[in-house]
Amino acid sequence: MRVISGKYRGKRLNSPIGNDVRPTGDKVKESIFNVIQFDVVGSRFLDLFCGSGSMGIEAISRGASYTLFADVSKSSISLTQDNLKGIAEKHRVVNRDWRDTLFTADGKWDFIFVDPPYKSDYIEGICQIVKEKDLLADGGFIIYEHSDKEYTLPSGMCIAKRKRFGIVTVDYIAKSRGKTALAGSYDPITKGHLDVLDRALDTYDEAVILLACNPDKSYLFSLEERVEFAKLAVKDYLNVTVDVCDGYVYEYCKNNNINTVYRGYRNLSDLKYEEDMAKFNEEHGLHTQLVEGIREISSSLIREKLKTSEDIKKYLPDGVARAVVKAYKEKL
Repeated sequence: MRVISGKYRGKRLNSPIGNDVRPTGDKVKESIFNVIQFDVVGSRFLDLFCGSGSMGIEAISRGASYTLFADVSKSSISLTQDNLKGIAEKHRVVNRDWRDTLFTADGKWDFIFVDPPYKSDYIEGICQIVKEKDLLADGGFIIYEHSDKEYTLPSGMCIAKRKRFGIVTVDYIAKSRGKTALAGSYDPITKGHLDVLDRALDTYDEAVILLACNPDKSYLFSLEERVEFAKLAVKDYLNVTVDVCDGYVYEYCKNNNINTVYRGYRNLSDLKYEEDMAKFNEEHGLHTQLVEGIREISSSLIREKLKTSEDIKKYLPDGVARAVVKAYKEKL
């Protein structure tokens, strides 16, 4: 094993002997630090089941201001201390189990790396203590490496990101920043809609694609078809659901503890309409966040291109174009 990047790049690390300790592979390690790379400098990093200490040492190499290594195994602690030789940056190594480590940890941590034995069920207890002691800094992550097991998080926490590497799954568990809705006809859903969704998820941890049903409006595709398209579009989003609203959007949001709805606009005409809708929602206690969307993409453009049999793949999310074309041809 070696340090991948930073001040100690290339430093050789001793590997554990036997199968009791499973070091994080280089591919997984590199992916994790690619995700958090802009936030490591100056961070506080807790390597909770440190094993060889490779993850915490990687954090030190990339600029972490303080790193705590913990493990219940004396052999792992000895191995970590050997690997830390020649590293002067501020750190501490403790021979404690995860409970004692968390109960005695001071301050807030930007990153808590959790890589317990794959058959363990520690993560729910870890998250509960982290929540109760308020150990996780705002914007920080519990980075949980596991074998794709199911678990339940305490209220106020969510899985912000998930990455899979064969049998290995890495979850980025964060404080929940709430839920928002993106209301629209989605006739059909486009890449422009997903652009607005991605920007909404910069602020919120969860979102719902909310299909509004307006009896006074004519749609090309049925509600069932539009729901199918939307679900296909967001199938790779862990934190996005699709739902239907058959009344006022503000009523749906109130009933589902949503305070803000996102809406995209493409031109001044769109903006004027959206501002009027936003004013109506505001009068009923629902805030609207208006986002300038991709001008070249709209649902009406897709409907026009379908009439002339033009290619629509570049305007629609992966997998949606085929379903849209199939549904359209069935109407002819």
